[in-house]
Formats: sequence, structure tokens, C-alpha cells
Amino acid sequence: MELSELSKKRLEGVDERLKAVVMECANRCPFPFNVSEGLRTVEKQREYVKQGKSKTMNSKHLVGKAVDLYPLSMDRKVVDWSRFEELAELIFQVASDQNVGIIWGGNWKNSFDKCHFELR
Repeated sequence: MELSELSKKRLEGVDERLKAVVMECANRCPFPFNVSEGLRTVEKQREYVKQGKSKTMNSKHLVGKAVDLYPLSMDRKVVDWSRFEELAELIFQVASDQNVGIIWGGNWKNSFDKCHFELR
């Protein structure tokens, strides 16, 4: 499935290795997904911490080394919550093929963030 133009735009400023993993994942993925966020400003990060959406000001989003991805229904209208693990598995496979280390927020112990993928 091809990424939407908006998702491609949200990859601007993201580390080229991570961007390549996401783009190849989109090529191989049997269902659509979107990039909800890539590079993030310090102001946006402060806002997320204040709102409790993030717990740190040291987010890898601040340096373009993280993305948030959401699997979508086939009509692209809603998030398909049942497919996060499948998406993560594909991201790990593509990253391995490209010799890129990836950390998934779905594997974190202290906080849980299924949409978050970052460079190791």
C-alpha cells in the first residue's frame, strides 16, 4: 500500500534510515497505515508532556529519530487497533533487511506506546 501524501510529508526531517524503513514497509504492507508524526518541535513536545501524552523532553521525535504509525482499515477511515502487532512485525522485518535497529514502544515496560517506532 502506498503512503498518503500527508504521511509522506510527515516524514520530512526524519532520519533517512528510518524513513527508508517506513517507505519499504508501506510497499510490503497488505493494509494501509499512516504516519501521524515524525519530527517534532520542542514546543510540541512540551505541550505533550504538559498534557501527559509524553513523559520526557528527551523524545527521539525531537531529532527526527522516531515516528508514530497507525494501521488503518482498508477504506482508510479508522484506525485498525487489531493490526499494531502485525505492523510492528513488518517494521522489524524491513529494518532487519536494511540492517537498521528499531525499538518499538509496544515493547516498553514502563510506558506503552504501540504507535511509536524509533531508531536504536
